[in-house]
Amino acid sequence: MFTCDECGHEYEDALDSCPECDATRDDVKRPALVAVAAITAEFQTQQGSSKLSSEVGELWPPNDAVCFGLITEIERKFKRKNKYHSYYENDATPSSVPSRLQLYIKGNIKFKALVALFMKDLVDAAIKAGAYKVAGGNIVFMHYKNLEDDDVGRLLAIMVDKKNGFDFDENLIPKNSEQINIDALRQAALFDLTLFDATYPSQPSGETYLRFIKGASRGSFFKSAFGCEIKADNGRSIEQLHGAIDKYQEHFKLPLSFYDKAKQKVDELLEKAAKDHQEISARKLFEAVESLIPEGRNLRGTFEKFVNEHEYEINDHIEPTRNNANFGQWVEVTANDESFNAKIYRSKLGAVGSDTSVQYDVENHQLILKVTDPATREALTKNVKAHES
Repeated sequence: MFTCDECGHEYEDALDSCPECDATRDDVKRPALVAVAAITAEFQTQQGSSKLSSEVGELWPPNDAVCFGLITEIERKFKRKNKYHSYYENDATPSSVPSRLQLYIKGNIKFKALVALFMKDLVDAAIKAGAYKVAGGNIVFMHYKNLEDDDVGRLLAIMVDKKNGFDFDENLIPKNSEQINIDALRQAALFDLTLFDATYPSQPSGETYLRFIKGASRGSFFKSAFGCEIKADNGRSIEQLHGAIDKYQEHFKLPLSFYDKAKQKVDELLEKAAKDHQEISARKLFEAVESLIPEGRNLRGTFEKFVNEHEYEINDHIEPTRNNANFGQWVEVTANDESFNAKIYRSKLGAVGSDTSVQYDVENHQLILKVTDPATREALTKNVKAHES
């Protein structure tokens, strides 16, 4: 069986394209992953005692097929989950997560030692939260990178157990990867070490380097130990959502009417959430977009996968303000020499010859504005004639 990189549908190897979304096997090119290091740690309690501790296993064999298959499978499945996006404030404390990541990136601490420090934090956080039932659970830490020389890689930590199909030997090395169920993943944190190294301690202006799955409340100690605070940039989430709709329509060659209706539907939902001072889930927005896919196109469930596969930074829940909820209703235009700046209401923009107040010449890439104010007309006329003489 082959798993489609676009929508996740499994289909027979003999087929050249996915029967669900029509994507061919070469539609998405990804750099090969290189396993830098991976290790499993386990929460433990002594018999007859509620005292919680941890054991760090041995490093996974770097060239082992089972281990490498597990790394690539977990990375692929994590990528398709809805996540929160965040970053760290400047914290020079030696025990802080950013400080430890910096030590590891500089080569001043080995991977196993880094994991041991993280596990101490996880045990302390679990005890503080009263989460003693984690005993027997495992945390898998994986550092992997692509083939580019300047790539520092990514560090992924996920909480798993045998219910997910994970089975480890006495050294906590995976036995097999055939029956793993990552779909039930509840606790995970991903650190983009390359972006972290280039950005921290500054606040990211665009893409963030920390992504995590919020999970159930009983697993809140996991987020606490790794400093996963929800720094929800609602404006960026909304901007990224509109960008995803744009590229999704282009990728699957959907009609422009879908693009227009999807943006309008999303804006309506965001406006209502802003008016009611409530959060709205990304999944609800994704479902609204998919509800407008034309009949006959087997693309149900693909928009959410498209968003995650292409790593659009859309938080799992968005709490819009009235200001950023209106983002999709406007188009901002700025001249290269900054001599002109305009904010145009989408519904008032039309083609040349239409009765709209703002017209766009598609062929010549020019805006035409209807000026109705007499004083403004006179001022513009004088300015043009003065430059002509």
